[in-house]
Amino acid sequence: MTSSSSPLARRAVICTLSTGAWRVEKSHDGETRAVNAKHGTRDLATVKVSICEHPALLAIYKLLAEARAEHNRLTLPAGDKGVRLLPVARQMEHTRLMADFRARLDTLLRDFLAAYPAERASAPARLNGLYVERQWPATVAEVEAKFAFVCRYLPVPEVGQWADWMNEAAAEGQADLHERLRKAITLVAQRLADPKGRVFDSLTGNLAELIALVPDLNLAADPTIAAMADKAKALLEHDTDTLRDDPLARADIAAKASEIVSLFNLS
Repeated sequence: MTSSSSPLARRAVICTLSTGAWRVEKSHDGETRAVNAKHGTRDLATVKVSICEHPALLAIYKLLAEARAEHNRLTLPAGDKGVRLLPVARQMEHTRLMADFRARLDTLLRDFLAAYPAERASAPARLNGLYVERQWPATVAEVEAKFAFVCRYLPVPEVGQWADWMNEAAAEGQADLHERLRKAITLVAQRLADPKGRVFDSLTGNLAELIALVPDLNLAADPTIAAMADKAKALLEHDTDTLRDDPLARADIAAKASEIVSLFNLS
């Protein structure tokens, strides 16, 4: 933990997550030309082909999406693409989660790379007329190079133009947190106001998780965000079963959520 004199540098670090994978959804030029010719169009249709559906590769795509979602959950945008602010209080949790994703990725990637030569060899017969040789990397090393998972943590600059830029960019993070909280509460209001709206555990579970994160993510100590999160705790007084089965409890929480949303519109 830093002993910095800068409020932002005391509370956050810069965090980036870079991921990559071999993408197997490819445009097929010949089929695309044929479809456009059939319909008398030019470049309006594009034929896409998924050239490989190995289970380990599909699991990698899912894992990378989960890792990105967790990364975004614990961080705030900071103005520049890919640069996000991670609360110091959440750095250990983030590090642990990313290390777990990396270990799971390594296992899946080993499985896929072991199967890749057979996948490539069987592709002509499996894809038939949709097979395009150049879409398949020639070696295991070439396909392996297309995968990446790199997480970096850097201190927030304290002096000079970079420090000024970071402080300005942090305002985007506050706006993002404000909107995240507003959307979560709005969803509760809308779902519960509809008697036929389905209520899943995630409805209030996601809100509870966000409320717990607010003290750390509220890097500028915005009193409006803190107050709204505090008010939103009242929306968690009933469990999911009660909200499903008790119309009075459902209506009460819907009304409370709507009132909080109206306060957001005034802030």
